[in-house]
Amino acid sequence: MPDVRAYVAEDFGIELTSLESIDAGVDRAASNYRGGAGGASAYAIKWSSGGSVAGLAVPSALSSRGVREVAAPLRTLDGRLYAEREGRRLSVTPWVGERQGIDGGLDEEQWRGFGRLLATTHALPLTPNLAAVLPRAAHHADVAAARQADAFLREGNPLDATAADAQQVWFEHAEHIEMLAARAQSLAPAVTPSTICHTDPHLGNVLAAPGRIWLIDWDDAAWSTSEQDLMFVLGGTYGDEHIGDRERSWFFDGYGEASIDPLRLAYWRCSRALVDVAGLAEEAFRAGAFEVEWRATALRMLRANFAEDGFVALALS
Repeated sequence: MPDVRAYVAEDFGIELTSLESIDAGVDRAASNYRGGAGGASAYAIKWSSGGSVAGLAVPSALSSRGVREVAAPLRTLDGRLYAEREGRRLSVTPWVGERQGIDGGLDEEQWRGFGRLLATTHALPLTPNLAAVLPRAAHHADVAAARQADAFLREGNPLDATAADAQQVWFEHAEHIEMLAARAQSLAPAVTPSTICHTDPHLGNVLAAPGRIWLIDWDDAAWSTSEQDLMFVLGGTYGDEHIGDRERSWFFDGYGEASIDPLRLAYWRCSRALVDVAGLAEEAFRAGAFEVEWRATALRMLRANFAEDGFVALALS
């Protein structure tokens, strides 16, 4: 068990008076904590082996330009964005927000703020410092994740009903999975990254408070195209139940005019669909590795992705 309190004190000069582990979603590469330091001071503490340094560098760059919709990481005592502990990055940011956007959606002003934030992100200059840490987004890792999941599910023996159902859903839709991979590969030549993107701005990564929002979890920030971010507003992805024509109108009021290339949009939808269904299928299948409640949720989300009006159908349309 890491001594997070001691690490935060030594690296950031913050003496925590409380520390609690929190469940921050499906990012299994990170341990997340809420820390208190007396009074009203609270911090989000992340100890992670996933993502890249870009996840800290991009929100720091945005904050330095006066963007209020990000929580900028605090600097270590020697001026860095993170500390290295046991081969993982330790970062500290102010605790922000009152709820996730997935819990009830966003109001008009929050949607406009969300749009302004992504527009500012997409216009962010690629400085040498950012260029040095930003990975180039592509479909290859997502195809590989689907291939790995396929091999795992074909070789594995289901240990309970949830695992058996996940395996059956996967086998029933094997042709669709192959179609997603093939389409992503065929569309790749049409996609030339030219923009800094969050790459995962679904409503679970939006924190809301009256009159404002924050976009968090920048771990997968990358050099990409704007469509990779905008697809989360255009329908079909996680949180879509809170996004209709009215909400899209509010978002683009804040974002401004957007030139959306249908081929790039289709490419990112295929790539995203592959990694989503692969992750959900594996986690639903792994009896004992994940909580029973989460595995049931993962199975439900897997089925929703493959439904006639689900994200896979949208990606292949």
